[in-house]
Amino acid sequence: MPKLVDHAERRREIVWALWAVIHERGIDGVTFQAVAVEAGVSIGRIQHYFESKQHLIRSGAQEMVSGAEKNYRERGSSGDPRSALAALLIQPVPTDAPSRVGVSVWYAYLAKATNDPWIRSFLAEASRGTVGEADRLLRRAGLSEADAHDEAMRLVALSNGATQSVLVAGMDADGAVDLVTREIDRTIGDITGGSE
Repeated sequence: MPKLVDHAERRREIVWALWAVIHERGIDGVTFQAVAVEAGVSIGRIQHYFESKQHLIRSGAQEMVSGAEKNYRERGSSGDPRSALAALLIQPVPTDAPSRVGVSVWYAYLAKATNDPWIRSFLAEASRGTVGEADRLLRRAGLSEADAHDEAMRLVALSNGATQSVLVAGMDADGAVDLVTREIDRTIGDITGGSE
């Protein structure tokens, strides 16, 4: 009987190898050969799933966003908007070695967005999605529709800044998580008059 191949799993393994290469060399250092060596597969195997380096790099960005969305759905599915907002905004903060690699790869994509219109558009859409979800949660917590967007933008910017600060060792992960959590509590406390 022929061996069953899990194509989705093979693609994921190649994408994980891509991320390791990006972490080490940056996006401009990505080659099929480097990814093949990292994944322990042939270049032909990579080309079977990804027709070009550009396709592989774009698939890596898409996989990062879909993985973050899945993780958020699993962690942020509570009916409590404050807990969901904390899950959304703390998620990017690198708290261990694997998440530090993930954040460094994300920042490599951000850097590449300056001269790659597809990556810029894709990351802008992902960012709008994060702000939109924060806006939705803040409205559920009681913030007026008129103010929810501004507060969502501010909290997402704070999360982004705290994440960057941890990445460059300007702040430790616990301090970043505490900062974001306190600001969420302050914002929701302002909305509810401090009742939460």
